[in-house]
Amino acid sequence: MTNPIRTLITALTLLAACQSPAQVAQDLTLKVGDDTGRVLVGAHAEIMFRTITNEEITHKGPTDDRGEFHASTEQTIETRLRASMPGHYRALVRDSAYYNVPIGKAAVPVVLPRILQPTALHALRASLKLPAQNQWLGYDLQGADFVPPHGEGKTADVRFRFESEFVGFDEAFKEIDKEREIVCGIKAKRGEVFSEEEFKISAGKWRGVLEVSFPGENEGVITETERYWFYGQLRLPHLAPEDGYAPSLRYETNTYEPRPEPKRVGYYLRTRVELDADGDIISANYAKIYDEIRFDARGTVSFWFYFNPTPNDRNLEFDPDRNLFPPSKRGANVANP
Repeated sequence: MTNPIRTLITALTLLAACQSPAQVAQDLTLKVGDDTGRVLVGAHAEIMFRTITNEEITHKGPTDDRGEFHASTEQTIETRLRASMPGHYRALVRDSAYYNVPIGKAAVPVVLPRILQPTALHALRASLKLPAQNQWLGYDLQGADFVPPHGEGKTADVRFRFESEFVGFDEAFKEIDKEREIVCGIKAKRGEVFSEEEFKISAGKWRGVLEVSFPGENEGVITETERYWFYGQLRLPHLAPEDGYAPSLRYETNTYEPRPEPKRVGYYLRTRVELDADGDIISANYAKIYDEIRFDARGTVSFWFYFNPTPNDRNLEFDPDRNLFPPSKRGANVANP
């Protein structure tokens, strides 16, 4: 005999499971300014609200004399923001949750940096397999290669050193011997030799430490978070700072815990420093990195860099039509300035 109480509980459980995310009211004011702190009057602003039924309600218009544009809705599950103005770089906030757009009534500041003097730079999305552990590996930003004996680069602009440790097999592979046999069979069919070390890379759990340093005195890195406009085309101020460079960075990570959200951070680098007899800088080169340097504990590092080859030129405002790397180079299709 059917239990009516149990039937009711089951029905309510299924109903709850089918419920979509709750919609909330949103009342936003977009506050648009430039990189000097000046408000931008007449900038084009858009606030798009997406409802639970995937309907998009978009409000468009110019900012007022306070650089503000306002829109509200009674029900939304996602918000997107855009802002643009002639002579400035655009901004686009695609994902309101990731970019921490406040819920409810809030003001959202957006910076549109001025277009000043875009220049030719070496710009690349670099993805590197670190060739050796527990030793400093010099990397040439202009040559996009490690220096000898691990590559053909000429100048070590930045150095990497990592330690990586295998800590067991992933629990997802419950029958590891069976999984090993499967991989062996696939390798044999391809005419390849099975490697236990490669198998550990694909099926294992790893933890590691990455250190980043610089070979010369007064070289280093600045970590920028306050003035990192992660939502825009130009994400860092145009000029690299003259001082404030730290000698190193350090990262710890593993492959078996949930990866945290990427940090909203950028970096300035100073390298190739030459000093006079008094220890003052007479020549240096500058670079920038967009977004967090990503380190995988199995021995890879990736980052998105821009390098100015002209000594003492701190301008890092990139002209995407003048990349000093050839278009054929992997990772050189860089669109953001």
